[in-house]
Amino acid sequence: MRDTLRMLLPLAIVLMAGWLGYYLLFPSAQLAPLVVRQVEGTVLQIDANGARIEAVPGAVLKREDKIETEDDGRALLAFGTDSTLALHHGTTMTVLGLSKEGLKVELDEGRVEATVRPGRGTLGIVNLNREIIATDATFTVGVNRAGGLAVESQRGQVELSGVEGFQVLREGQRIMASRDGTARLASIPESLLLEVEWPDSAATREAELSVAGRTDPGAMVRIGASGKWTAVMAGADGRFKATVPLAEGPNALEVISQDPLGRTTSQDSSIIRDSRPPQGTLFEVHY
Repeated sequence: MRDTLRMLLPLAIVLMAGWLGYYLLFPSAQLAPLVVRQVEGTVLQIDANGARIEAVPGAVLKREDKIETEDDGRALLAFGTDSTLALHHGTTMTVLGLSKEGLKVELDEGRVEATVRPGRGTLGIVNLNREIIATDATFTVGVNRAGGLAVESQRGQVELSGVEGFQVLREGQRIMASRDGTARLASIPESLLLEVEWPDSAATREAELSVAGRTDPGAMVRIGASGKWTAVMAGADGRFKATVPLAEGPNALEVISQDPLGRTTSQDSSIIRDSRPPQGTLFEVHY
């Protein structure tokens, strides 16, 4: 028995030394916590039991923790020294898992700018049945309330799962996907597209007006007339159409398009509603 222990002891020492040496030589294999590095405005940290506290720099996020940035809030999260997640205002994100293999989060709504460096494992951002995966890239992911998804790669290549017809997004490319899975790939544009088909006439008798046009797929379009707004989501081809009520007299019209990445553009026009019947001309008749 003692002879066996004498034989096993050197082996155990060698294995322990090898394990320690591996982690010293390859610190990337060590588990880096997900830490709140910076906070601006109102940012909430919510645990698995629903307890809500204000997020503060230095706070560590665990599995099933959720972080929410309010309309005035922003947050910067870090896992390791050089891999980050920047959450813009109006963003809700949940930690699904954090291990030596990497980090996985679920983006319910809002916009995240992500940077992941080699050696920190895989970063996965999930929404519905779609996932964006990267090991060495800088990219932006946005999700709006209607389920529209937008992804842009500013550096490196990211993999896509659950996006119909696409598995890879390369540097300089953008993909827009609607909730039903249809998607369109293009280069990253300098500005958001918006083409509005305004009515030919600046006057009408009708109580409603149909406004149509084209913008980026998955963008949310708000059409307003004299303070009353109608919201629609652009389809996979970027087309949108909505009917807005008109008040009697002048109506200021505005169309605002916002893509899931937060880009906004608008156009405006005006139309007059005059529902009064035409006035006839009276002629004096002499007999």
